[in-house]
Amino acid sequence: MNKRFESASMVLFTLVISTSLILSGCGSAPSTPQPTAQAKKDTITIAIPSEPSTMDVQFADDGNMRAVGENVTQTLLTLDGKTMKVIPELATEVSRIDNTTWDVKLRPNVTFQNGNPFTADDVVYSVKRIIDPNFKSNIAGFFATFKDVQKVGDLEVHIITTGPDPSLPTRLTLLDILNQKEMLASPDKIKTAVSGTGPYKIASWTKGQNITLERNDSYWGPKPPIKTVKYRFIEEDATRAAALKNGEVDFATNMLPEYVSTLPQVQTAEGLEFSLVRMNAVSGVMKDQKIRQAASYAINWDAIAKSLYSGYASIAPGQVFKPSYFGFDKNLKAYPFDLAKAKQLLAEAGYNGQTIEFVGEQGRWLKDGEQEQAIAQMLRDAGFKVDVKMLAFSQWLDVLFPKNANTTPPDMIFTFHSNDIYDADRTFSTYVLTTGSASSYPNTLDAQINAARTELDLTKRQLDYEAIGQTLYDNPAWINGINIKDIDGMGKDVVYQPREDMRLVVSEMSFK
Repeated sequence: MNKRFESASMVLFTLVISTSLILSGCGSAPSTPQPTAQAKKDTITIAIPSEPSTMDVQFADDGNMRAVGENVTQTLLTLDGKTMKVIPELATEVSRIDNTTWDVKLRPNVTFQNGNPFTADDVVYSVKRIIDPNFKSNIAGFFATFKDVQKVGDLEVHIITTGPDPSLPTRLTLLDILNQKEMLASPDKIKTAVSGTGPYKIASWTKGQNITLERNDSYWGPKPPIKTVKYRFIEEDATRAAALKNGEVDFATNMLPEYVSTLPQVQTAEGLEFSLVRMNAVSGVMKDQKIRQAASYAINWDAIAKSLYSGYASIAPGQVFKPSYFGFDKNLKAYPFDLAKAKQLLAEAGYNGQTIEFVGEQGRWLKDGEQEQAIAQMLRDAGFKVDVKMLAFSQWLDVLFPKNANTTPPDMIFTFHSNDIYDADRTFSTYVLTTGSASSYPNTLDAQINAARTELDLTKRQLDYEAIGQTLYDNPAWINGINIKDIDGMGKDVVYQPREDMRLVVSEMSFK
């Protein structure tokens, strides 16, 4: 098991059920690299595959947005990028008062980039906004256990959960805190220029071209080495690689395996994200269990991993979890590639060539377009009639996370899924629970998912998740795909070690 997914942090936070959990460290922030005496360069240009769909860090499930926004806004707790331990950020202490009440003490003397002081009012506003069902946040599944938040003092709040939630500290590492005064005065500003408490602030966004960040000199923590950050949106993999080799950019994400030997510098790390094909188990042709099983047998993931990723990928083990995730079932194995079995199941189901709508996008993840086309062709080889619809990323997001609950999901939609709390609840509450924003599964597992989420008996909770996982294996909600390594290309003078949580933190970058 790669150390990136060591279970130490989850033992401490996800699995802890003691009556009090205290996180201290109010006097300091995580250390950052300091430039050497010879380092003169203070501007870095980063190439990302797509333009962010918005700068509303509480709304979109958009990795390109996070690559920018996570340097601008901050969370109450954060993860140490190497140890994966939960550490303080805007909160200095988090302790559990009882099974459903958590006390959060806030860092003093922090200001937003517009000069407004950071207080409990901002936390109350941020929590209430993201859990508001009318807001329809794409990441609401992270906070499905949050019931309410109460101001105790200017620098203290209580977070109330629907039931016991052993994963709450890790959830707080994903809750971006917004400036209440700015949001109330200019609610639409967040779409293009969110104001946070982080080490960088948004200086400009030229649509279709670039985003520029400037160092926040009033930042409460250590001063980052890099002064200016320029993000360029370069969709084509070859063009991003060429820009890096030509010195037009200093850093390029999502590099292809075949480019590794040609780039000035490369750093790799185990990825958090698994590819999957979500299937509509509620309506349409894919409602038939045997047809969804047929699709699972039809995909040769080993061939995709080898031909597209040159070994920089591994097949999902019958689930989109790693062994260190709470709820991982060691007994599940990947569906074997069995074309004859797929055809047999299609025949048994009476499938007679109805068109399968397969929705995809291109440019967000490494070789996502190629993976989608390979999957579609393998489905055709098994006897499916597949119509691939490639959408722009913003349109694709609207299909994956429909704003209207009555919207009919497509038969299939390709995505990558990351589990940032390393707990099965994140996946099941997002893609299976019928109140989840991306669910297209019957409500047969709702009660089990809700019960497992709040179960404090860890042995029983594990067994509950294994039972849910087995049901989803037999009666699939999605086709499990592959986990690919993240490959970052860098200029020779860039100093950066990819984080274990794969967040692109510019304050940890410097130049030689």
